[in-house]
Amino acid sequence: MRNFKIGNRSVGAGHPCYIIAEISCNHEGNLEEARGIIEAAAKAGCDAVKIQTYTADTITRDFKTKPKGTIWENLDLHGLYKKASTPWEWHGELQKTADAHGLHLFSSPFDETAVDFLEEMNAPVYKIASFEIVDTKLLEKVAKTRKPVIISSGMSTYMELREAFDTLRAQGASDIAILKCNSGYPGEFAEANLRTIPVMEELFGCVVGLSDHIIFADSQIENCRKPFAHITPLEAVKLGAKIVEVHLTLDREKARGLMENNEGGFDWPFSRTPAELKQMVDAIRAFERGEGISYTEEESALAVAARGEVRFDPTPKEEGSRSIRPSLWVVEDIKKGEVLRFSGGERGNFDSIRPGGGLHIRYADVIEGKPATRDLKAGEPLEWGMVGITRQ
Repeated sequence: MRNFKIGNRSVGAGHPCYIIAEISCNHEGNLEEARGIIEAAAKAGCDAVKIQTYTADTITRDFKTKPKGTIWENLDLHGLYKKASTPWEWHGELQKTADAHGLHLFSSPFDETAVDFLEEMNAPVYKIASFEIVDTKLLEKVAKTRKPVIISSGMSTYMELREAFDTLRAQGASDIAILKCNSGYPGEFAEANLRTIPVMEELFGCVVGLSDHIIFADSQIENCRKPFAHITPLEAVKLGAKIVEVHLTLDREKARGLMENNEGGFDWPFSRTPAELKQMVDAIRAFERGEGISYTEEESALAVAARGEVRFDPTPKEEGSRSIRPSLWVVEDIKKGEVLRFSGGERGNFDSIRPGGGLHIRYADVIEGKPATRDLKAGEPLEWGMVGITRQ
């Protein structure tokens, strides 16, 4: 379907763009900072705010793995997520704040227990992060809620995106939106490839949009000083995007300093300030009203670059991010001959967690109940040679 409802809002063809401010880790471990981001999103004219629901132990394990080829490559994943997570006990308070400001609040779950938790909160919609597009077990769990689902397509191939979409459909999700996304963190205008958006709409027959991580003309971390934060979302809307999601921080320079000291600020290079968010929202609404939008010569060049080409494969900047996507890992010591049991956030001895390196999660149901071929240690990526598959 090319339109559906999120709460009381109609989204898709014939309706204004649904604009989401992503809090992510920009709360910096402070509940009042998170509330302040929600208030800033409301003042800028957003429709919704989004958080993330995980703990360090549900999204990964303390295996001391580092995401090489990304801006976080000097941090081990478990330590990063421990600092970056949004405490689950905050969710109710943040929902009250969002409600008070007329905003929807929803979340990206990162394992099955997070879905159960969000169902208790009566989440109006679910977001699947780009990394989790390969987590077919999570997709199945989300689809069975029968709620609308928004998927980010960052770093995926066409076949990976198709598998995720078909998995959701097969398990009961009827209202699905796909967001074009570049997961370069930060992305580059030349890798945005926004021309993919209308093609995506035709191929999948669903609502389409943009999850944007592109702000600076020069995306090298040591630079990132001159923002052009409105261009990519506005160009996406011109091409048919009906949902736009961007990260929001109250103070990007403060966040930059925190990250330089490994204290926080992990999303600063692709997070907008409140003033930039308002400029973006105002530009989108002006376009929707049929008003002319004027660019400087530099902005015009970036807009042309952002449109790019039709592309469904990962860009060079995204290749490093693919290594962080979840896969199947041994999470408890297993004796030879012991039955392999999928955890899904509960009690089990293998699970779908970040990073990559293990078998694809689509194989979890085949592996379930099979014996281990040797003693396995927690922290080993699961491989076929560990699984006792016998010919019947």
